[in-house]
Amino acid sequence: MNRGTHVKRVATPLLSAAALITLPAFGTVPASAQARPAEPLRLAQSAQTMVADQLTSRLGDQQAGSYVDGKGDLVVNVTGTAAARQVKDAGLKARVVKFGIRPLNASKGTLDRLAGTKGTTGLAWGVDVISNAVVVSVPKNDNDAATNAFVKRARALGATVQIKRVPAAPRLVLGPGEAIYTGGSRCSVSAIGVKGGQEYVVTAGHCTNIGSTWTAAGGGTVGTRAASSFPGNDYGTIRKTGSVALSNANLTQVGRPAAGSQITKKGSTTGTTTGTIRGYGRTVNYQEGSVSDLIETTACVQPGDSGGSLQTGSTAVGITSGGTTGSCRSGFQSYFQPLDEALQSQGLTLKR
Repeated sequence: MNRGTHVKRVATPLLSAAALITLPAFGTVPASAQARPAEPLRLAQSAQTMVADQLTSRLGDQQAGSYVDGKGDLVVNVTGTAAARQVKDAGLKARVVKFGIRPLNASKGTLDRLAGTKGTTGLAWGVDVISNAVVVSVPKNDNDAATNAFVKRARALGATVQIKRVPAAPRLVLGPGEAIYTGGSRCSVSAIGVKGGQEYVVTAGHCTNIGSTWTAAGGGTVGTRAASSFPGNDYGTIRKTGSVALSNANLTQVGRPAAGSQITKKGSTTGTTTGTIRGYGRTVNYQEGSVSDLIETTACVQPGDSGGSLQTGSTAVGITSGGTTGSCRSGFQSYFQPLDEALQSQGLTLKR
């Protein structure tokens, strides 16, 4: 959008995690609407996921995570037949794998201690429960000496590590245009949080790092930066100070769906895109700094989608951080800050 173009204002434009305020006329709510009192944040979980979490906690080192398979069934990775029987007795699918969670986490921990060092920029890694390995994503054209030395070091950890060549390095997705603005930059909205009756826009930390005052399409004031965490994490909050009304639309709860679950991403550049969750706990080494414990998905994101909403049904899941930008081709990798961590860090709950 040409920032110099005059846009007709709506009396009470809606800032929404679903609409991502690409236009101010998606809907209106009373500007005087009050948020409900804050309640303790509770994660939404399916009955199957709750059973899987209880099982993996009991099984300890005999398990290696769980995921949803192509048939929609929840699968629990185990390292032996006795553990498999416990899983089947609980009514879930068991898959016997080579590595338990302890050696996988140990290999990831070794790599995490190298995050941000020479040779890691543009790389990402994490425990991939479907592959039963720590998968290290390396751009296919990155063959410099430092990267090759890191890859050699990773391979030396043994069969717990797999090297995966990918089309491009992940980048933070920030670009000029419309949605929420600060200066000449644009980002998107993940969700609306509330604390003590005060409302907050939740977005990406690499967005809130670059500006303190934020506006909506048409120039209406959204608010001022309240918190910003990047690198390390990638979340930020904007305290509502203006008259722009805030809404979470269909989002009513916060959760972490199992790996393999279908998800939807909403952003102000690409709109709605879909994909699946590949896993949690990813370490991503952007040029601007390393971020840990991100969610990896196959949904397309592009510059300007930063801060946007990762969701499934009425469950809010994450905040758009970055991805392999360029085109929405197959094999896309995108990364999201878990929303629950961002809300909890600021003492917020999801506005209803």
